[in-house]
Amino acid sequence: MDPQHRLFLQTVWHAIESAGYDPRALAGSDTGVFVGVAGRDYGQLLGDADVEIDGQAATGNTHSMLANRVSFLLDLRGPSEPVDTACSSSLVALHRAVRSIRTGECGAAVVGGVNLILTSAGHHAFGRSGMLASDARCKTFDEGADGYVRGEGVVALLVKPLAAALADGDDIRAVIRGTAVNHGGRSTSLTAPNPAAQADVIERAWRSAGLSAATATYIEAHGTGTQLGDPIEFAGLAEAFRRMQATGRRHCALGSVKANVGHLETAAGLTGLVKVVLAMRAGTIPPLAHFTRLNPGIDLRDTPFYINHRATEWRRLRGADGVEIPRRAGVSSFGFGGVNAHVVVEEPPATTPPTPPAREALPVLVSAATDERLRDQARHLLAHLERQRWQPDFPRFSDIAFTLTYGRPRLPARLAFDAASVDDLLAGLRGYLDGEPAFGADDALSSWCAGGPDDLLPAPWPARRVPLPGYPFQPDRHWLPERGPRRAWTPQSWPMSSWPPRPRSPGPAWTPRRLCHRVHPRPPTRMRRPCSTTR
Repeated sequence: MDPQHRLFLQTVWHAIESAGYDPRALAGSDTGVFVGVAGRDYGQLLGDADVEIDGQAATGNTHSMLANRVSFLLDLRGPSEPVDTACSSSLVALHRAVRSIRTGECGAAVVGGVNLILTSAGHHAFGRSGMLASDARCKTFDEGADGYVRGEGVVALLVKPLAAALADGDDIRAVIRGTAVNHGGRSTSLTAPNPAAQADVIERAWRSAGLSAATATYIEAHGTGTQLGDPIEFAGLAEAFRRMQATGRRHCALGSVKANVGHLETAAGLTGLVKVVLAMRAGTIPPLAHFTRLNPGIDLRDTPFYINHRATEWRRLRGADGVEIPRRAGVSSFGFGGVNAHVVVEEPPATTPPTPPAREALPVLVSAATDERLRDQARHLLAHLERQRWQPDFPRFSDIAFTLTYGRPRLPARLAFDAASVDDLLAGLRGYLDGEPAFGADDALSSWCAGGPDDLLPAPWPARRVPLPGYPFQPDRHWLPERGPRRAWTPQSWPMSSWPPRPRSPGPAWTPRRLCHRVHPRPPTRMRRPCSTTR
C-alpha cells in the first residue's frame, strides 16, 4: 500500500475526532470524500524492487482507492473522488465538496490533500527546469526569489453546512463563504500562468460569497517564490480587486505558508487554508518568512495590499454603521497546468455556549484497542490538558467530558471515572498512569469498563464538542522488503532454454555487445529475457 493511503486514512480519522465525533458514527451517512493526490513514487519503488505485482498492489496504489478506502472503512455513502489538478488539487477538492453539499449530493464531506516525496525523480525534473530554490528557502514576493522548495504533508478537514454545525454544537473553526475554479486557457506555454484568468477566479469567488473584497484583511497567496511567477500572481490579484473596486488604503496583508513549510503541491491549497484558520483563531497575522526586500516586479501602489513581515494583530474592520466586520481572507492555489482555485473564508460567528449540567460529577471515558494504546491515549490527553489549561480559549470541563464520552469510539480496553472539574480529570488520569485504582468510579462505570453495554452510561447533556488529542495509532513500520546484494547475471548461473539467442532473420548473426539485466529474486524460469543492444 502506498504510504499516502495509510497516512491519509489516519489523518481523516484524527480530523473527525478533532471535530468531536466518533468516526464510526458517520457510518451509513451521505458524507463525501474529496482528496487532492497525484504522486506515484511508491509504485515506482515497487517496480524497482521487483516486487511481484498482484491485486493488492493495484488497490494499494490507485488514486481512486485512496479516497474510496476512507469511504469503505467508515461506510460513507456520498461521492468519493480523487482530484489531480497539480498544485491546486486540494483547493479544487474543497470547491467540489462545497458544490456537492450545496446541490444535495452529500450532507457533509471529508476534504483533504496528501503529498509524499518517496523518490528523487521530482527533484531532478523540477530542478532541471529551474523551478527549485538554490538555497532550499522559498522566498515569496522577495527580490531574491529563485524557486520553490518541495514539502510533504497530509491535510484533512470535515466540512458541513453552517446551520447543521451550529445545531450540533460543533467547534466551528471557520466558515467557507465562496469558492471558484477555472483554467487559464491558452497562454504563452502550457505551464505559464495567466494573470487574467487568476483575476477572474478571485473575482468569481468573492462574488459567489456575496461579499465585498474591500472587507478582506488577509490574502494567503499561492506564492511559490519565483522571480516571474510572484509578480504575475500579484498582477492578477491587484486586477481582481480593482475590478471589484476594492482599492484604497493598505489594509490587506499578503503572505504564503510555503515560506514556512515549503510547497506541498497537491496538498498546498488546504495547507494555506489551515494556516488562515489558525491565524484567525489566534487573532494574529504571522510574518512572511524569508522576506527582506520586495520583488522589483511588484508595485504595491494604488492597491490595498502590504507584505506582512512581522507578527501583527489581526484587526477587524468596521463598516459604515460602525459594526465590526468578521475577519475575512482569501486563499489562492494555482496548478502549473493552468487550473486555478480561490476560496473566501471568514471567522465563525459568536455563539452562546449551552448551560452546563446541574449534576456535580460527570463521567469521563477513555478507550483504545489494547491496554498499551490505552496508556498512550491517557498519556497524550494528560499532556494536552496540562499544556492548554491556562490558555484563554481552554474549553469548559463539561464540554471535555462530553466529547470524551460521546465523541470517541468505545473500544475494548477501557478507563472510566467520575470527575467534577479539570483537576479531578487530571488526577484520575495521573492515578491510572501511576497504577492506582480507578478514581471515583461508580458501579455503572466499573461495569462498563469490564465490557458492559453502553446503556450503563448516563444520557448526554447539553455541551459543545471540543478538539482533543486523537487516537494514538500503533507505530508499525511498513515498507518495501530489503533487497539483497546484486549478483552478476550469467547464462551458467541462471540457465535458460533460449540461450544462446537465435540469430535474427533476415540479417547477419546476432552478436551481443552489451547486456542489460536485473537481478530477480524469483526462480530463473520466471525471469524475463535479457534485453540487448547491437551496433
